[in-house]
Amino acid sequence: MALFWRWIDELWDAFGSAKLTFVVLICMALLSIPGTIVLQQNISNVDPGIQYDYNFWKFGQITQLFTAYHSFWYVALLAILSMNLIICSIERWPGMYKLAVAKPIAWAKETFDNYDSTLKHQWQSQRPKEEVLRTIMSFLETKKRQPVILEDSPSSFQIFWQTGRWSRVANYLVHTSLLIVFAGAIFSALYGFDGAVNIPAGSAVDTLVIFKEGRASGLAGVPGGLPNERKLGFRLEAEEFKVNFYEDWPGRPKDFITKLNVLEKGRVVDSKTIRVNDPFAYKNFTFYQASYGRLGDFRMNFRVVNKENTKDQTVFKSKMGEVQKIDKYKVSLVPVMALMNVQGLGPGVQFQPVEGDKAAGEAFWVLKDFPNFDAVKRTQSPYIVILDNVEELYFTGLQIGHVPGAPIYWFGCFGMLLGTFYALFVSHKKYQLSFSQGRLIFVGNVHRLPVGFQAELAKWAAAIKSLDVPTHQTLRKV
Repeated sequence: MALFWRWIDELWDAFGSAKLTFVVLICMALLSIPGTIVLQQNISNVDPGIQYDYNFWKFGQITQLFTAYHSFWYVALLAILSMNLIICSIERWPGMYKLAVAKPIAWAKETFDNYDSTLKHQWQSQRPKEEVLRTIMSFLETKKRQPVILEDSPSSFQIFWQTGRWSRVANYLVHTSLLIVFAGAIFSALYGFDGAVNIPAGSAVDTLVIFKEGRASGLAGVPGGLPNERKLGFRLEAEEFKVNFYEDWPGRPKDFITKLNVLEKGRVVDSKTIRVNDPFAYKNFTFYQASYGRLGDFRMNFRVVNKENTKDQTVFKSKMGEVQKIDKYKVSLVPVMALMNVQGLGPGVQFQPVEGDKAAGEAFWVLKDFPNFDAVKRTQSPYIVILDNVEELYFTGLQIGHVPGAPIYWFGCFGMLLGTFYALFVSHKKYQLSFSQGRLIFVGNVHRLPVGFQAELAKWAAAIKSLDVPTHQTLRKV
């Protein structure tokens, strides 16, 4: 048993070493390199299985190179660093806390006499001790200080006050906040996931493709589907998708938005129109507008008009390749091609007349911006086709993620900023003033960041001496 506890003590000392902190940080920096130079399994990169040869891909799967920041070795380093922080904090906490909450005591005369002369001011006062004490205490209270009387005798007194005493333990706020960040990251690694889905406009899906998945994410697989395909648990519909392009740069998208509907049991339970940087959250899923693409298909509205009686019209809604029967003319029209700009004349659709199952005549173009174009070109036809609208169809690309640890590590980041600011810019400053037989001695010290403290101490001394202007006589500074 004694050997066991000795082994525990040695392990405790090893994990509490500052050298271990340095080694772990170096290892994390070195082992982060694969996360930078090796393709990671996420939405923005090619599948590593396609990019690399089989042997390297197999090695990467075993060592989790393609999910470097969620790998067992990276999480293990985070765990070791967390233990190191905890043990270091436990070991050093009592001493630091004692310094922060230590009660001040009255000093002997020799302590003041031997104090560093650069941090000491003294002068003589002819005023009564009680009056001096009352004046200085009132002055300090107006300055929002909390002076403590350490000694009060008929002919002497000592006053103590301090500022920034909790800056001594501010580093523990940083350590604790860092542990909170680690906890949030581990929580997200276990329960979070990251995936994507492409939805054609007007269609719906009920699955997504996973790139990163925590072991406890709870997502169900798809029987007969891809290995990384998971069920959403509901249907996600892209009711509408729109993309706007810059007028002076037609190929560059200005904005693209998707109207999403969530359907459960056949009815819409939630919906939102999303765009880049404006996601949609439903249950444990957050949907981000990430990309889009052309489907190579068009949707159009057109009319078939009788030439002899223009009021005799039939309206059709169609897509590419759909056969639209026109019984009165014993013919069918099939949209076979569409362009958003036909030789600079604007949007147009090419139709192929069909009788039975064979083409009847040549295909002809109809232009949206020139309604009489078909009448001019096909003078022998008993009908004309007017194109009212043509719209290119796209699919919307959504990134789907769940980061349950985000609130945790945002809270930790805020604590780190607060603790770092307090530790860097606030110092523990202590001031002690002694009055004995009309002689006042004022001293101070700072535990770090001493630059400018002498000047600050001199200002305090000047302010206190100014309270005694009617009767005081300044002595030389020791």
